[in-house]
Amino acid sequence: MKNIKHIAFRHILGGPAIALAGLAGAVTEAAEQQGQVQQGQVQQAPTDVRGGAGRVEEVIVTAQRRSERLQDVPISISVLGGDDLDRITADGLTEILNRVPGVATTAALQGGGTLLSIRGVAAGGPLFNGSSPIGYYLDEVPFGLVKTAVAPDSNPYDLDRLEVLRGPQGTLYGASALNGVVRVLTHDADVDTFEFKARTALSTTKNGGENYRGDIAVNAPIVAQKLAARVVLGYENLSGWIDTPAARNVNDSELRNARLKINAQPTEQFSIGASAWISRADYGAPSASNDAMLRTSIADESIETDYDVYGLHIGYEFANFSIRSITGYLDYSNGGDLDLQPLTGVPGTLFTGLESEVFSQEFLLNSKSQGPWRWSLGGIYRDAEDRLLQDSAGFPVPIDFSDKSESFAVFGELTRTFLDNRLELTGGLRYFEDDVTQIENVPQSGNLADPVIINNDTFDKVSPRLVLTWLPSSNTTVYASYAQGFRSGFNQNANIIRQAPEFPPLDADTLKNYELGTKGTLAEGRFTYEAAVYYIDWEDVQQTISVEVNGLPTTVLVNGESASGAGFEFSIAAQPIEAWFLSLSFSWNDLTSDSSVVSAGVPLFDKGDRLNFSPEYTAGAATDYLFPFGDGRYEAKFSLSANYISEQTYRNVAGDTRFIEVGEPLLIARASLAIESVSGWTATLFVENLNDEDDPGIGLFNVPDWPQRTRPRTIGLQLEYRM
Repeated sequence: MKNIKHIAFRHILGGPAIALAGLAGAVTEAAEQQGQVQQGQVQQAPTDVRGGAGRVEEVIVTAQRRSERLQDVPISISVLGGDDLDRITADGLTEILNRVPGVATTAALQGGGTLLSIRGVAAGGPLFNGSSPIGYYLDEVPFGLVKTAVAPDSNPYDLDRLEVLRGPQGTLYGASALNGVVRVLTHDADVDTFEFKARTALSTTKNGGENYRGDIAVNAPIVAQKLAARVVLGYENLSGWIDTPAARNVNDSELRNARLKINAQPTEQFSIGASAWISRADYGAPSASNDAMLRTSIADESIETDYDVYGLHIGYEFANFSIRSITGYLDYSNGGDLDLQPLTGVPGTLFTGLESEVFSQEFLLNSKSQGPWRWSLGGIYRDAEDRLLQDSAGFPVPIDFSDKSESFAVFGELTRTFLDNRLELTGGLRYFEDDVTQIENVPQSGNLADPVIINNDTFDKVSPRLVLTWLPSSNTTVYASYAQGFRSGFNQNANIIRQAPEFPPLDADTLKNYELGTKGTLAEGRFTYEAAVYYIDWEDVQQTISVEVNGLPTTVLVNGESASGAGFEFSIAAQPIEAWFLSLSFSWNDLTSDSSVVSAGVPLFDKGDRLNFSPEYTAGAATDYLFPFGDGRYEAKFSLSANYISEQTYRNVAGDTRFIEVGEPLLIARASLAIESVSGWTATLFVENLNDEDDPGIGLFNVPDWPQRTRPRTIGLQLEYRM
């Protein structure tokens, strides 16, 4: 990729540069999802999760940082199992997250990163618009940048499960969990069993070309019952479908990833796990265009997004408690060019590069006693740095600055059970402190002899959680909860400090959530349900506006007053007969601005406006039908599903101009026919975007070329083998 440090050094020596912070913004990503994730259960084929009597398989999760039955967790949560993820024909986790109730995703115009929204809560934009209000974890390693709200679009093959927690999780997960957490959990290496599996797919996209994919996973014991390794490799080549005056299908992509996990069990009590997740992604151009699927760009707009994630997990089981050490390191980089002519009318490109490094060390203690008390206690240290460079011909110096964050937190939760464990009261508390520094690597004054700006601030926060849980039976849970989430504050970018010093540092924002929920199973597991009502009070909302710097709109981060609103969500799943499974989900929120937000006399939000990237509704439906095929050695499954995400808006103020971009509602349907043999082979004929949804997502600054587009109807064949 274009090396940021190299380019910055070249321009310090006198080369040309440009300044534009935050232009590589966001446009809503279409909901290219398959199937429907149910709240509160693993959504798989009926024969995979249900026994002969139709009973739901017991699912164990670690959403509360300890192993528990999913049914007993007093949180609104969706879980997708690894076997189902293997069979899904989605290109990445972004498509899968779009089908989770209450969740919507937004792709950065500069590809490879995804902004997440849960229950209508999202950052002001993906790139340089503040940290994410949704925590994201690859295994136990936090994937959260200092001032950029992107999550990776990871390969979903050979995962153990995907957990999506809705609502604030600040007590156990910290500053990144303002209104939810996504946990991507991979399989540990099995010290007892050799395993081999693989899949490949070939498909064709309407008005595009052919797509190829291949994945392989191998688990190998090295020392029986003591040491094992698991390796996963993946490759994907996707055709484009958007044209420019100079070329066809320019938004193609090539994705490569590798994972390694080594697990050791020296004794029954002592365990060690080490992991590495490496991803390389190349994109020919953004998947954004006008209504004719054309980009007027004539320049190269290629993008590269790379990340390496390393983890080390050490655990020891004592008689009455367990202790774990979790070490994580993230190295993330994103770089690419954007043709500015559609925005400015003048030929020219903008290079944007972001490099991030995050180190984290966490210690966690959990009680193991079976008495009336349970407790968790932990602490975490995090050292993170983002470095941004933006560069284009015609400006004397590039934008080049770094944001550093050094933080620590201590936290704990205590649970007391009553009435023979049918009633539980849980209280939690977290103290967080963050020392943030903005460093100007190149003087934005244009005079390289000027001293650079170094600004420092410290933010701290106490986050409580209180939950009352009633367990009238082993199949029913009812809970009432109050929880807080938060995001840390930070300084303005160096170019804003110099050229618009009237904007103060950004304060932390806080979200309070009041919730009443229930989940359960009926009819011997043939019917499951989950429902929740909640009220959100979001104070000092971090939002973005733009000011003009060097003739281009540049991001400024500001605190709004507050936003609030009620919400409701439910999901049901049923298996009327052994061969037929169906599900339905719905989510609604009324999260709106409580007052007008005005910048230089221009309203950013009017009272009652929805916030940026905040859909009001999501809904989904799915059905599977199984039937025998051939001579009895095969079983077939026909699947049909659809998901809906209501319109989203993006508001910005640049100077004295107010921009309002409104995306279209998105409805995506899909169908598949899978035939599985007793020898381990499965062949799946699939159609993604069955209804050929082509409405645009949110654009940016009213530029016709910049609304995100959904991949058109894609038809393909996927082959799988499991030994």
